[in-house]
Amino acid sequence: MIKTITQNHFGVNSYVLYDDTKECVLVDICSQSVNERKEVTDFIEGNGLKPKHILLTHPHVDHMCGASFICKKYGLPLGMSVDAKDIFMNCGEQAYLMGFETGDIKDIKIESLIDEETIKFGKSEIKCLNTSGHCKGSLSFYNEKEKYIITGDALFAQSIGRTDLPTGNLDELIDNLKKHVLSLHYDTVVYPGHGPSTTVGYEKDCNPFLL
Repeated sequence: MIKTITQNHFGVNSYVLYDDTKECVLVDICSQSVNERKEVTDFIEGNGLKPKHILLTHPHVDHMCGASFICKKYGLPLGMSVDAKDIFMNCGEQAYLMGFETGDIKDIKIESLIDEETIKFGKSEIKCLNTSGHCKGSLSFYNEKEKYIITGDALFAQSIGRTDLPTGNLDELIDNLKKHVLSLHYDTVVYPGHGPSTTVGYEKDCNPFLL
């Protein structure tokens, strides 16, 4: 099961993944206000969920700006690509310029993840897939059993992530999407970092950047 919570002034989709064991995974928690933080914790606690992992799709400030809060709240490390740490640890100036509060990210314990690593919670598991190209150190999280993938800013409905920011690479992004995402089952639901969900099949057939 998956819960989408859209937050902050960039409209980032945060996700809570859970199953009937009540164990859960939190992805891209980006809360910026007291009310946004409460929205996340109310859902977790109101449903009796127990966070087991906190994950980051990629180290851009709009996606990681709630990491300090959520990691401290539940006493967990932040899982991210082994290639994402440098960008993550140097986003303070970017956060200030873009109107984000990040808290003290230096206090966050980082868990390095690699391509094709499996993360387990309850009766469920998700696989880390390399979808770098929007920026270095981008991962998507794929649940084969439930047929969904969380793509961060790599893939959107009828679009892809921008590649004109530092460490972006258009050819790399398209290659990774075709290799790791469009190769999945046609009915796999795509949950992006911004905007509505879509499916692998629809993007394979209709996304103008991937035809």
